[in-house]
Amino acid sequence: MDNKTDKLRSRLIGVIKVILRILRQPRQYLARHQRCLFVAAVIFIIFGTLNYADLQVKDKKETPGNKWWQSGNELIEETAADLNVGIMGGALNLTASAIPVAQVSVDFSADDELENQDLAIMEGSGLLSPEMSGNAFFGMPKEAATYIVQEGDSPFSIAVKFGISTYTVLAANNLREGDYIKPGQSLIILPINGVRVKVAAKDTIASLAKKYKGEEDEIKTFNGIYEDTKLVAGDFIIIPDGELTTTVLARATVTAPKYSGATPFSGGWLIAPTTGKDWGRLHGSNAVDVANACGTPIYAAAAGTVILSDGIGWNFGYGKYIMIRHANGVVTVYGHAASLFVGVGEKVGQGQLIALMGTTGRSSGCHLHFEVRGAKNPLAGAKTIK
Repeated sequence: MDNKTDKLRSRLIGVIKVILRILRQPRQYLARHQRCLFVAAVIFIIFGTLNYADLQVKDKKETPGNKWWQSGNELIEETAADLNVGIMGGALNLTASAIPVAQVSVDFSADDELENQDLAIMEGSGLLSPEMSGNAFFGMPKEAATYIVQEGDSPFSIAVKFGISTYTVLAANNLREGDYIKPGQSLIILPINGVRVKVAAKDTIASLAKKYKGEEDEIKTFNGIYEDTKLVAGDFIIIPDGELTTTVLARATVTAPKYSGATPFSGGWLIAPTTGKDWGRLHGSNAVDVANACGTPIYAAAAGTVILSDGIGWNFGYGKYIMIRHANGVVTVYGHAASLFVGVGEKVGQGQLIALMGTTGRSSGCHLHFEVRGAKNPLAGAKTIK
């Protein structure tokens, strides 16, 4: 400590002596040391500017974020006591409060912004492999949280609040359509669409992927587990876009026409691929979102060949999705589907039924993410498609 003090005192004395020399002989000193003083002044200005910028960045970093997993008293850390959440009686009826058609009212602005981020790891005609593109789940929280039900909440409204599907909320909490939730009840909230499962003694990543309809690479990447030896019996892991073997939602079978009766838009060659609320905002690769009830039929906007049909996995936010290449080279994309009816290489006609609307992938409610790559998207501009 004494050595440091002595050095500091010596430097201060040296600075004082220089200042005194300048004051005694300002013109002569400045003339002799003009270049040195100029360099010192530039260094001082640069240092001061960088120091100020660094303080500004630190202030921003230290400002509490408006993250859902940091939202005050409503969310608490998960403990062992919270893991066995079952069906509880209460005042709110899921059937009455979570009508599927109500999902049309969801604003998908947040989904759009996140999908734009996902485009950084995509190609023009398809998706890059996880090995080439990096971690598709980068920046996402990886742990489940616990939410305390508030007055007026429903599984649907909670799902919208946290940007996940109603199915994900129900599956994580052993709830079925028609069950009740009540204020004060604890619900497990996953950070991503999918299911949360308890690892058994003989489970492997491959067996979990097969059982819960997930994808091995996505399970490994999201959970940071790359070897079966790292799976610990009794631990919980999350299967992105996985599904439980037992149906938690009473899904009605949809009887849809095999072909749409829609006609091409005026002056165009594409037809509307579905019906519902058209949000009209362009995002991603020339995409527009159309919201309606889960199970709403989705039709091919034009005749073409299916070049990609993936019914398994998160798929960088697309969930279950289809890509069709048309005769003029344009590609249309249909994302977040619940079910797919056509496979790669299959030729489809305009208006042919190809999928049912869902909320898989990066989606907070049932809707179709419709892209037109290489031409104008006819759905741009807010309107209702009937």
